Amino acid sequence: MDIKIGGATLAVILAGMLIALGINECLRGPLNPELADGVSEEQKTWLTIEHRIKRYDPSLTAVTRDQQTLTVTYRPGAAGTDEGWVPRLLRVVGHGLAALNDAPGGKQYAQVTVKARLLADDDVELVYDMRGFDGIKTQRDGYITFASAPGSLTFDRDALTQAQHECQDTNVWGFYPDFCERVKTATVTQP
Repeated sequence: MDIKIGGATLAVILAGMLIALGINECLRGPLNPELADGVSEEQKTWLTIEHRIKRYDPSLTAVTRDQQTLTVTYRPGAAGTDEGWVPRLLRVVGHGLAALNDAPGGKQYAQVTVKARLLADDDVELVYDMRGFDGIKTQRDGYITFASAPGSLTFDRDALTQAQHECQDTNVWGFYPDFCERVKTATVTQP
């Protein structure tokens, strides 16, 4: 079956896609934060990094730093979507890591720890080695692929049970096989 799209139709489709992308970007706010006069260059760099990570999704609620490591707090809102926890976490974290990597000064952070909530605060911890990020980000879905392969992942017992249950879904397993394989052997934190 051949489907032919005329030039005018293609232009309308592309214009619609650009408008949708533009609206989405506008809803997120400006790419760079508004900064007061007299802020040092180092502080400007840090505030820009923090702003860009949080700008991607409101569930990325806090960013803290310690020399070359960064901790990002992920607190998803109420479950108002059919999307499972694993796909949402990996998408949000992947794009949050991309925002860090693309921010001025972001590449100085070699390790990022994500403290996430599945059932309770900080019941999931994912640690990423950012040195491999540039090599994978140009691949199709590279951000999410990178987020699917943390250097280490730790769950509390209830969160691990929930993640293992979600990974039994063939759709989740099909899209995130590496992550789900790791969930099967993930470490449990002691209470």
